[in-house]
Amino acid sequence: MSKVVLHIGTHKTATTTIQDTFWNNAELLAEQGVIYPRMGRVTGHHGLVCDWNPHLPPVYRLDAGSRGSFAALAEAYADKDVTVLLSSEELSRADPKAAVDFAEIRRLLSAFDEIEVLCVLRPQWEFLQSSYLEVSKRGAPPRPPQLVDPVIERGSFFGLYVDYTMLLDRLERVFAPEEITFADFAALRAEPDGILGWMLRHLGCDLPASALEAINGGSSNVSPMPLAGWAANLMAEPKAAPPWLIDTAERVIRRQHGEAVRTCLFSRAEFDRLAAHFDARNALLAERRAAVQPDFAVAAADPSRITLHRDRFDCWHGLARQLAQDVMSLDD
Repeated sequence: MSKVVLHIGTHKTATTTIQDTFWNNAELLAEQGVIYPRMGRVTGHHGLVCDWNPHLPPVYRLDAGSRGSFAALAEAYADKDVTVLLSSEELSRADPKAAVDFAEIRRLLSAFDEIEVLCVLRPQWEFLQSSYLEVSKRGAPPRPPQLVDPVIERGSFFGLYVDYTMLLDRLERVFAPEEITFADFAALRAEPDGILGWMLRHLGCDLPASALEAINGGSSNVSPMPLAGWAANLMAEPKAAPPWLIDTAERVIRRQHGEAVRTCLFSRAEFDRLAAHFDARNALLAERRAAVQPDFAVAAADPSRITLHRDRFDCWHGLARQLAQDVMSLDD
C-alpha cells in the first residue's frame, strides 16, 4: 500500500531539524520503506510550493516545477509499498498570494492509496515569539505591543495562521477529518526520543531516532533568546539586527539574570491576553478534532517557566556598558 504524508509545518516546530535529518538519512529511511525525496538544493521540499508562491527564494525552485514534481513523485512511488514524506512549512501559509491549492495537490497525488496531512502546532504566544524572531532576520519587525491586537483580530501574522481553527477550516475543504493529523509540539518534544522519534513511529518506521545521523547537533534553525533579539532589534532599527548584537544582548541578560533565565517577548499583560483568547480557540479546535483525535490538544499557555517578561527588562544599562567596553577594546 502506498501512502503520501504532507508535513505542512507549522513554522518553528522543528521543521528544519526534521528536514535536515531526514535528507541526510534518506538512504537508511528508504531501506525501512520511508521515502524522503532529495529534490532540488535544499533539504525541505519548499520547491513543491513555488508554482503557487512566486515570492519564495529562487534556490527553492525545482526543474520540473511544483506541479511537475508532484506528478513525478506519484509516478515514481504510488504503485509501491512505501510511505513518502513531503515536508515544507510553506504549505501552511495563509496569505492568498502565497497559499497552495490543496485540491490540485490532492489531484496530483491521487494515485497514492492514502494521503495524510500532518501539522504540528504550538501555543500561539510561543509561535508568535518565534515567528517575530524569524521575521527579524530580514528587517526590523513590528514592535511587540503592535502585534497583539491585530493577531487576535485577524488570526494571522505575516501570512501565517495563528488561529489554528482557520487552518483546519481550509484543510477540511479538501481533506476528510481522518486524513488530517494535528500534533502538539510540546507533547512531541517530551517524547523519550523527541520529535524525530515520534515522527519515525508515526510514519511506521521501526528505527529509533538514535539510529539517524544528527545534523547541527540535532537542532536546526534555532531561534535566539527572545528578549536578546528584541533588544537588538530596537537598537538596530530600521535595519535588521546583526547576529553579534543579538549575541551581546544575550550575554548581558544571562550575566544579569543567570544562565537559566527564560525570557518572553511579551509583557505579562500581553501574554495573558493572548492566552485567554487563543486557549479558548484551541479548546474549540480540540473539540472539532475529538471524533478522530480524542487525545489531541494544544498545550495551554503557561507562564510559570518564564522568568523575565519584556515589561520587566532591566538590562539596558548593562548592555550599553558592554557595548562601550567592546568598542573601546578595539583601540587596545
